[in-house]
Amino acid sequence: MPTIQVFDVTFDSTDEGFDSLTLYQVAMLESDIEGRIFEIDCDPNDTEEFEYQICEEITSETGWLVSHFNYRHILA
Repeated sequence: MPTIQVFDVTFDSTDEGFDSLTLYQVAMLESDIEGRIFEIDCDPNDTEEFEYQICEEITSETGWLVSHFNYRHILA
């Protein structure tokens, strides 16, 4: 199972209810995910599906939709 580390994330500000968060809450949410390591159960050679699964993992962890992220593969 490929392991990745998210090093940058931006949440979808049009997500319902997101506008109720303060700038501080958004920054804390982003910093909580940045640096996190995820194991993705998907073929990393299928980039579109792989990145979709990363989005799903982040959304599952936070409850918010993701608009942008960067990641790197790491050895586990």
